[in-house]
Amino acid sequence: MTVLLRAEARDTERRTPLMPADAARLVAAGMTVQVERSPRRIVEDAAYAQAGCTLVEARSWMNAAPETLILGVKELPDHPKTLSGTYAHFAHLYKDQRGWRDELARFRRGGGTLYDLEYLTGDTGARVAAFGYWAGWLGAALAVRGWCLRERGTKAGPVEPCLSRDAVIEDIRALHTGTKPPRAIIIGAKGRSGQGASDLFDTLDIPATRWDKEETASLDRAALLDHDILVNCVLLHGPGLTLATDADLSDPATRLGVISDVACDPLSDFNPLPVYDAPTGWAEPFLRVGRDRHIWLTAIDNLPSLLPREASEDFSAQLWPSLQSYPDGIAWRNARSAFETALHRAETAPNKAPGDQIGSP
Repeated sequence: MTVLLRAEARDTERRTPLMPADAARLVAAGMTVQVERSPRRIVEDAAYAQAGCTLVEARSWMNAAPETLILGVKELPDHPKTLSGTYAHFAHLYKDQRGWRDELARFRRGGGTLYDLEYLTGDTGARVAAFGYWAGWLGAALAVRGWCLRERGTKAGPVEPCLSRDAVIEDIRALHTGTKPPRAIIIGAKGRSGQGASDLFDTLDIPATRWDKEETASLDRAALLDHDILVNCVLLHGPGLTLATDADLSDPATRLGVISDVACDPLSDFNPLPVYDAPTGWAEPFLRVGRDRHIWLTAIDNLPSLLPREASEDFSAQLWPSLQSYPDGIAWRNARSAFETALHRAETAPNKAPGDQIGSP
C-alpha cells in the first residue's frame, strides 16, 4: 500500500492528518509513505524524511498511481475538473452543501473514489478519528476572546495560529482581567467538541451550562438565550433542531453577546443556527447578527488549524491504526458506502439550482 500525504491547498491550513512518528509506524509495517513538500505544514519536511518517508513535490497527487491513497485534511483545489484517484479528506459534500453535486461530478467523470474522513466510522457508528476536541476547545476560546473584546468596546481583529495551548490560555487570561465573568452554554456537551469546550471553560473558571440530546429534545429557548456565550457543538445530519433564529436574536430579552458555531454548517439545510449564511475566516473571525447587529458570531470551519501541532498529534494518533486496515477494514467500507450513496443521490435527487447536477461541467 502507498499513502501520499498531500500539501494542503488552503493558505490557512497548517494541520496534517499524519505526523512523522505515526508515518514511521506505517513504514515499519511495510507501507510506502510519500509526503509532498509543504512550507505551511506545522511539521518540517525533514522530519518525514527522517521517519522513512519519501519526499515528493507539491501536487504530485495529480499523477499518483491509481492504487495510491491520497491523504489530506481539507478540500481539494478546484482543478482539475476530473478526479481519477483515491482520496481521503474532509470534503463536506453529503448534506447538500452548496456545490456538492459539482464536486461529486469530478469524481464521477474520472472514476475516482472519495473516503470522506468524517464518514470513516467503526462498527458502532463512531468516527475513528476526529479533530473535534480541539475544534470545541478553540471555539470556546475564541468565544471568550470575543466576549472580552466586545465588553471592552474593542474590535476583534484577525486571528493567527498559536504554537501551544498555554499561549492561548495566557492571551485570554490577559484579556479577561478586569472583565465581568460571562455565563456560557454548550450545546452538544457530551461529544468530542463539547468536551473540548467544557475543558476550556473549566480552565478559565467560567461557569458553563452543559446541554446534550436530553436537554434539546424539548428545547427551552428562553433558558438558552439567557446566557452570555453560546457554543454550538452539534453537527446535524438531518433536520430537527433550531437553536436560534433572527427573530430570537432580535428580541430585547435576549442576553446573548457571543455565538461560537463550532459545528459551522451554514451551507447545509440542517444548520441549527440559520442566522448567517457563510463561514467566517481568520482575517475577520466575527460577524454581527441580531437586533442592531449587536451579537458577535464566529464560525470558522478549520478551527483546529489555529492550534495545528496539538490538533495534528491528536488526530494522527487516532487515524494511523485504521490506515493499516485500508481498504477492507470496516471504517473504509463505511466511508465508501457513504460516497456511493452520495453519488447515487446526486444523480437522482431533484435539482435545487440550474446546472447543479452530477456530470455538469
